[in-house]
Amino acid sequence: MTAERTILVTGRGEMRIPPDTVNLTMTIERVQKDYAAAVDECERAARAAVGALTSAGIGGENVRALSLRTDARYDMTEENGVRRRTFAGYAAVRRIRAQFACDGALLARVLTALAGCGASPEIAAEYALKDEEALRGELLALSVRDARRRAEAMAVAAGVKLGCVLTMDSRSHGVPLVRAAALRMDGAAELQPEEIVLTDEVQITYSIE
Repeated sequence: MTAERTILVTGRGEMRIPPDTVNLTMTIERVQKDYAAAVDECERAARAAVGALTSAGIGGENVRALSLRTDARYDMTEENGVRRRTFAGYAAVRRIRAQFACDGALLARVLTALAGCGASPEIAAEYALKDEEALRGELLALSVRDARRRAEAMAVAAGVKLGCVLTMDSRSHGVPLVRAAALRMDGAAELQPEEIVLTDEVQITYSIE
């Protein structure tokens, strides 16, 4: 029985793309002795933050409430060498996410508005890519072309003729997020975020003649 004649190659693709989207997550926390008061104060602060976003040009479906939770908080005190846990109040925590175009001037405007709204949110920002699927298609095509080049070079070196594709296995990786390196509530923002690096691999088996 004649053994199957094949070449197995791994093609790699890489794309470096400036992010086009900012995902801004705000965490607002208020602590009060009374449960209802904590929730009410937190929600009022959240409305102020949403109002600030609207004034900066971010609103509608671009702003979403992620969660609202309440926890009992305790302080540790010590008296006569005895440590005691005393009730400090209820903490209401609201998380809100805003998504908008990656633009330094717009981000600075958003931060300035949030700084002046009185909500004092904790802010985390990530740069991302909006149209991931389209980019994945381009990246896969790059990987396949790279695999073909490698297979052709190997066939020439071995003195054989490259045949058809027998198997193909894509090994795509998730699209990474880039955390904003410099966000301050005075409105200053990182103007040139680093590029997002996308990588992909494809394993292809070719027949050889």
